[in-house]
Amino acid sequence: MRTIKRHIILILIIVFAFSLTAGEKGNFLWKVTGGTSTAYLLGSIHIVPDDIYPLSSKIEKAFQSSNHLVVEADMNNIDQSRIQMLTMSKGFILDGLSLESVLKPELYEKLKVTLDSIKLINIEQVKMMRPWLVALTIPQLMIMKMGYKMDNGIDMHFLKSAAEKKKNILELESAEFQIDLLSGFSDELQIKFLESALDETENFKEKYDEMVKAWKEDDVKSMSSIINKEMKDNPDLKPVYDKLIRDRNVTMTAKIDGWLRQDKKQTYFIVVGAGHIVDNEGIAKILEKKGYKVEKL
Repeated sequence: MRTIKRHIILILIIVFAFSLTAGEKGNFLWKVTGGTSTAYLLGSIHIVPDDIYPLSSKIEKAFQSSNHLVVEADMNNIDQSRIQMLTMSKGFILDGLSLESVLKPELYEKLKVTLDSIKLINIEQVKMMRPWLVALTIPQLMIMKMGYKMDNGIDMHFLKSAAEKKKNILELESAEFQIDLLSGFSDELQIKFLESALDETENFKEKYDEMVKAWKEDDVKSMSSIINKEMKDNPDLKPVYDKLIRDRNVTMTAKIDGWLRQDKKQTYFIVVGAGHIVDNEGIAKILEKKGYKVEKL
């Protein structure tokens, strides 16, 4: 079994399991003002190629000026034993069955063939996983096959910097919350989720490269189009997208709103998946509706 840390990092990229240099563009950076405090919103890709660095000076200056780093989940401060226990109890089939008994024969065979083609693990190594965890493992393997480092994301870049500079780190969610969320879908939705992950392996690299290119070029319109197309192409997964994106947008925005309205004047540097910001129902739009000024940098 792959390390627990890699599985949790994968959970963070599920919505966007997504060469120019970053240059001096804002690269998915917004400034939020209007409360007693200020926030910078950075739309992230959770795993990126090495050539995305160095990030633009606008991003780094915004980080330097902030009192707090805010991430979806602090990967450097998790209880490994608890995460391992949760992953085992919620990500593995523990009732004497196996994945082969849960999936239709043709889908199980498709999974076997896909894993054989990726050549990093085989069917025996996933046969006790529940469908949601296998669905997450597929893009993880594709990214590894592309040669990207699993700990080379924008989130991890700033978590490392915050630790070095002794900045305060806050979480919008937690690794435990994300495991509970992903494992909570019905068996039917989990299987559809797995089917979609297998279907997307054929053009996975092209889609991933499109997202990276959109981020590097600060092309918000293209990123939004890519994400919305993904949802439109998988209408059966609407309940999954609603919970993974739109519902989380609301709860994460509520937490940001609470920080910004505190009496103490502070600056927050908030790193979340780009899709949580650019959508018409994303964090930026929700904050605007709450009366904040949201400025694209």
